[in-house]
Parts: sequence; structure tokens; C-alpha cells
Amino acid sequence: MDQRLKVLWSRLLHLRSSAATLAAASGVLVVAERHSRLVRLDPQSGAPLWEQEVEDCWGTTVVAGDRCLYLSQAGVLHCFDVHSGQRTWSAPKLRLRHYISVSGSIVFWAGGAATVR
Repeated sequence: MDQRLKVLWSRLLHLRSSAATLAAASGVLVVAERHSRLVRLDPQSGAPLWEQEVEDCWGTTVVAGDRCLYLSQAGVLHCFDVHSGQRTWSAPKLRLRHYISVSGSIVFWAGGAATVR
């Protein structure tokens, strides 16, 4: 049985992507692009829904409920509203910055943890 994939859309990100620089959840797709932007794309059309400037595009992106977290390689943890893209807070000067994970309202990163509200 021949089952070919059909490409619905594509977008040039202007960088070499990695699994850490994108986050996908139910109906949500957030990617890093152009060396200093975080962009939410419509999963059906690829159209940008919002974009925010960040320090670099080599960090780690996680979607958790209504929040998008981005831990930059510069050591800044950003929290964005996943629907509007509005930055709700940032935590600079984190020393360990190569990993981030979320469980419920707790954010874990290499060397730390915080509660997200």
C-alpha cells in the first residue's frame, strides 16, 4: 500500500532547527527563527499568529497549558501567553541553561525549579 505524505505548508526558519527550538501541543506550534525570534504558527496554515524577540534562537521551547516558556542560551527564562504572545515575565541570569521541562505548574530547568502562575 503506497501512502504518500502530503505537505500542507512549509516555512523557511532561516536557521538550522533542532527538536529543542520548537514546541508542539494540541493546536499550538511555536518555533524559533531568524536568530532572535520566537513565533507561534497556525498548525493548519503555517500563518504566524504572533512573534516575540528573544536573545537567541538556540534555547529550549516548551508549551504548558496557556503558557509558552523559552529558556535562551543567554540564560534568560521567558514566559509568554500562548494565545496572545504577550510576555508575562522573564527571569535573567540563569547559570545552567540547557534543559527545561514542565510538570503541572512547576517548571524545572538544569539547576533550578519555579512555580508558574
